Amino acid sequence: NVSVISNPLSFYPEEAALLNNKQVIAVGRMTYQKGFDLLIESWQLVVRKHPDWILKIYGGGDQGIYMSMIRKLGLSDSCFLENGTSSIAEKYNDSSIFVLSSRYEGFPLVLGETMAYGVPPVSFMCPCGPRDIIIDGKNGLLVENGNVKLLAEGICLLIEDDVKRKEMGRNARRDVKKFDLENIAKQWKELFESIQPVE
Repeated sequence: NVSVISNPLSFYPEEAALLNNKQVIAVGRMTYQKGFDLLIESWQLVVRKHPDWILKIYGGGDQGIYMSMIRKLGLSDSCFLENGTSSIAEKYNDSSIFVLSSRYEGFPLVLGETMAYGVPPVSFMCPCGPRDIIIDGKNGLLVENGNVKLLAEGICLLIEDDVKRKEMGRNARRDVKKFDLENIAKQWKELFESIQPVE
């Protein structure tokens, strides 16, 4: 018998992001898994249509390969690599769209965190993780794993449709409450109480 219980949210803010800033955010270590090379390639397509928007990628690790990509693609004015920060909540609050470009994931805590701020996500439908949190078209967007063009189209859709972006943000903030600590603790309690002692 198997029970699946998710990790809890680390916080749930009192206020949601306004989603008015022309800023897209991504968060994670600078590793192959996180697919920031795919995101930067995708951003090249986004910024052709929306040169007034910026992308900020927060995370530790070796930025060298990504910096080179940004310069080569002429994105230095719109795509910025930031170091890890202790005030990431503040960065979610300043953003209007979150992008998860991972090639694979477990249960991505950053996805729950950004949704708690009401920032709608656009994510690759990578194995596990995002599809357990995002309801496509309702509280975020899921696109074919690794498809740079579709990722760009998803980002552009939320850039261009203020009403949809804010509606998805509200839904994201509401739906992610199922992962708050109280609800997760209740699931653990029910699981333990359901286990019969071995005779």
